[in-house]
Amino acid sequence: MTSDRDDECYDVFIVHSSEDNSVAEQIDQGLTDKGLKTFAHYKDGIFQVGRRVFDNVLFAISRSDIVLILLTQNALSSHWVTFEILIGLEKSYRENAMCVRLVFQGVSETERLGFKTGTLELIPDIVVDFSEDSWKGNLVSKIKEKVTMRDILPAGNVAHGLVFSYYFGYLAYVLPATKEAIKKSEYYSEEANIFSQKFVIIIPASCKPKSIEGDYGDFLIEKMPKPLEMEFTHGDKKRKYNPTVYKITKTQTTESFFFSADIPFILATMSKMKELGFADIDLRFQVPRFRMTLRELVDHRNNPKCKNTSIIIQFEDKDAKTSPAKDIWNALQDEFSDQKETALLSNVVSSEGELKDRDQHVTAIVTYSSDVEADKTLAEEIMNFFMEKNVKFSNGDAKMQFKGLSRSRWNIFVVSESAVKDVTMAIQFEAALAKSISEDKVQVIPVLVQNSDINRISPHFACTTLLKKEDPAYLDKLWKTLQAGDTKMVELLPAGVVYEGLAYSYFVNYLPLNLIGKTEEGRDFKGRFDDGMKKYNGCCKCVYKLFVIVPASCSIPGPGTRFPKEEHLGPLEPVVIGFRKYFLQLYRLTLENGEQVCYAREYATSVITLHKMTGLVFSGLNGVEMKDQVKKFVEFSRTIVENPLFNERIGGNIVDKCEIVYFDDKMGQKMEQVTAVLEERLQEYIK
Repeated sequence: MTSDRDDECYDVFIVHSSEDNSVAEQIDQGLTDKGLKTFAHYKDGIFQVGRRVFDNVLFAISRSDIVLILLTQNALSSHWVTFEILIGLEKSYRENAMCVRLVFQGVSETERLGFKTGTLELIPDIVVDFSEDSWKGNLVSKIKEKVTMRDILPAGNVAHGLVFSYYFGYLAYVLPATKEAIKKSEYYSEEANIFSQKFVIIIPASCKPKSIEGDYGDFLIEKMPKPLEMEFTHGDKKRKYNPTVYKITKTQTTESFFFSADIPFILATMSKMKELGFADIDLRFQVPRFRMTLRELVDHRNNPKCKNTSIIIQFEDKDAKTSPAKDIWNALQDEFSDQKETALLSNVVSSEGELKDRDQHVTAIVTYSSDVEADKTLAEEIMNFFMEKNVKFSNGDAKMQFKGLSRSRWNIFVVSESAVKDVTMAIQFEAALAKSISEDKVQVIPVLVQNSDINRISPHFACTTLLKKEDPAYLDKLWKTLQAGDTKMVELLPAGVVYEGLAYSYFVNYLPLNLIGKTEEGRDFKGRFDDGMKKYNGCCKCVYKLFVIVPASCSIPGPGTRFPKEEHLGPLEPVVIGFRKYFLQLYRLTLENGEQVCYAREYATSVITLHKMTGLVFSGLNGVEMKDQVKKFVEFSRTIVENPLFNERIGGNIVDKCEIVYFDDKMGQKMEQVTAVLEERLQEYIK
């Protein structure tokens, strides 16, 4: 049985901060009075209890014609509100019609104008004054107004593409290998008890990666001399991955932790785009989008190797004095506190009973920490309510009900600040949630104990939409959820315009550095070729060009693969910027007339992301869409490279230094055909 609400559609989805329930209710009633069918956060049963918050948002937006964002003093700084605006903009792009509207209420004109900058300039908005009789009609008119998308949409999907690029190019290798690499580290042998097993990912709001080491008063972060060591093959290149090891010390107590961390270099794509002024990008939306999508990706059910292997920290780096030190310390302290608090293991109690539904028998289990009076009282209240509904619970004292879990239909967890620290509770919750997601049915229902601070509840427990004891109707909502039948657990995230982020990453954050930068010896692009020709005894003509190969399959052969009649001579002297080295590979091709020509080429490794996304359910990208996106990647990349403003802003001309070569290997084109294309282009250049 599937819940009816899974197939329902709505005229308007009202997005609002939880502090604005009363305002949202007033707007909702006004729209209902005008005959619109609405969907709103505050309504009972609208956001499905037990479904992940991320999925509830995607569900609501995908089934609503208009996304109405209520902006009050409470909502202006909400990360969830900005995230929902961006998802709405992506829906607008897919449907080629603006479906987002902004409603300002109780906000000054100065604040409204300050908020409506960048991306938000495109979105129709209205100020609602409840004292005016005409507010309902004016709002409905704004909602029904047809707004065509502009030809050039702000870069709304850049962060989404960058997340997948960062994951497949780095995290997919590093996260599963971190624990073993740590054990081989010289610091681990002496500091095993204070070396975090999780990889810390630090996201600066400015998108300007920089070292986190330094003295920050209460905390000292030191960069250790030796990083972790890993080596993998990505696309056609062998790569060494060396995550940095840090030591953080609380100066007052001299307590310390060791941890490995990364500040994603790919984020610089967005800061550079903003600085260049080449594309309209709003970091207020892109950074939360990057963080939220990354968290969903690394902890997804289809990603067991990466699940629970990372800590993601976003921080405001407004000046040199701000740092993520405190957030890092708190996250590591929580990790080690969880490991130490094993004394509570005997206090986790699971009581189970049979719940008679209309047409089936299902089992419900209530799990709680019995040594906390408030938790115990709430659990008893839930069980007493179930008994009134013909749910018979035993007074069993069973621990770790994995056997019961495997046959249970519903798992209710009493959640409090103390309960979430219990290792047994965490393991049981994780197992229940994994079962729920794998079966694609809502099964896990957290209930928050009264007076517990939701902000102090681990995201591990708060990732699903929960009930609150402080809500007088929480038991009725619980019962409605159980009676609703099977509700889907996971919403697929539409892949959106991934190619934009991939193209910007490759042509803003990588290629110009390689083509315009100089080596430590001062050699420019042409000088690197001349040096390579001498080094490898080229003895032939040279085309000073990098050919970027893009296969339609987005699948790249392994290292050492050569095209027919081609010889790999070796790498040119690299451009070194910071700790990164940018190489070009020199090749020699024998033409049909026997003449030989040297040139550089590489695969556009960014498109590997599209290929790998098709194998990940969460991405929402299938093979047909992949082929469409890779074609758009090629077209968009050529647009970037040939744009005079882009070449001017990056400080040098790359249009005459590279060329994109696309071939449809899915249509039977062989490497011989790529050679033919290369030969044709080389002959043109040597003329």
